[in-house]
Amino acid sequence: MTRRGVGAGIAALGALTVTASVYTAWYAGEGPRDWSLEQLFQASSAGTATAYWGSVAAPMAVVGILGILGAVLRFRFILGLGWLLGAASLVLWVVMRIIEGDWDSSELETGVWFCIFGLVVLLAGIIVMGPRAEEVEAPLSVFEGDPPQ
Repeated sequence: MTRRGVGAGIAALGALTVTASVYTAWYAGEGPRDWSLEQLFQASSAGTATAYWGSVAAPMAVVGILGILGAVLRFRFILGLGWLLGAASLVLWVVMRIIEGDWDSSELETGVWFCIFGLVVLLAGIIVMGPRAEEVEAPLSVFEGDPPQ
């Protein structure tokens, strides 16, 4: 297996860990499926989520989709977009909780730590993949062996 293949596998595992983190509690017995997506953008309580795709879990599900797609295509840009979406969602959630005044780090539960771990693994996979090696070399001149005039 190539270095890009190993890195893609690691990145996919990280992305799936981020996605799986939404099925465990994150804070005070609640998880991202319980919070409205609006809680990432406003400090006041936005109420409970009415649907999965309207909850904070939605961006994390997209991270999993981008992780699988990026791993299959072995394309670091797609994996990087997934990492950026997951990290931004987590940071926005934390910042809005702090602004709201509803933050107590002792109430963090396993879901947050799974998400952080998954983001670190995803980033490690992207780094392991390394840059794409060029497979075709361009000729030195139009006529091989003849010096340009």
